[in-house]
Amino acid sequence: QLTGQLAENRLVEYRPYAKQKEFHAAGAKFRERLLMAGNQLGKTLAAGNEVAMHLTGKYPDWWTGRRWDRPVIGWAAGVTGESTRDTVQRLLLGRPGRHGTGYIPKASIVDSPASRGVPDLVDHIKVKHESGGSSLCLLKSYEKGREKWQGDTVDFVWFDEEPGMDIYSEGLTRTQATGGMVWLTFTPLLGMSDVVMRFLMEDNPDRCVTQMTIDDAEHYSAEERARIIAGYPAHEREARAKGIPTMGSGR
Repeated sequence: QLTGQLAENRLVEYRPYAKQKEFHAAGAKFRERLLMAGNQLGKTLAAGNEVAMHLTGKYPDWWTGRRWDRPVIGWAAGVTGESTRDTVQRLLLGRPGRHGTGYIPKASIVDSPASRGVPDLVDHIKVKHESGGSSLCLLKSYEKGREKWQGDTVDFVWFDEEPGMDIYSEGLTRTQATGGMVWLTFTPLLGMSDVVMRFLMEDNPDRCVTQMTIDDAEHYSAEERARIIAGYPAHEREARAKGIPTMGSGR
């Protein structure tokens, strides 16, 4: 349980595992990144910390990824408003009623007004940047459709969970004018989808895949790993434990 000052500045405590660090470092070179990992291995945690760093300009000494020396504008998105609130927003702000206990330091949060339609979901997060001025992160969801992803220009987009290709393409387009970047974090339960094939099958110097398996998650013991893997349905074990997309669909 985090208390006091630590609970209000969790960003300083982030120590990535080797695969998470590899994913962050790739941002210095690649415009499109995919952290494809099993369930509960730290993929969303890594991305949430990176968003907090870019919004605040507070980069740790070990950081070798991309840096911005000015305030940024970004999007962070999940499948639905509820899932965005429960994952993306929870990591950035903390749980409802406890804003300031996520990875954006409480002292850096300027504003986080409520969104319409989904209880406890915020519309955006305004954050003080180290260089002066304020960064902005808007929370979005795929369920609103492609039209809600048009028109804006941003520095980065974080897709938490796999989007459809239409949503992904639209988000990527929003970063063209800024020379920005996008990254995705998901477990490949949809198999060899269009988005997965874009990263695994197409040769492009702007793209990078980091694959993280349960063996890369250092918080699990060997016994815990074996128990977790055994608990998954056989046809889902490769995806849920190793981040490997299934070649077929269903069983």
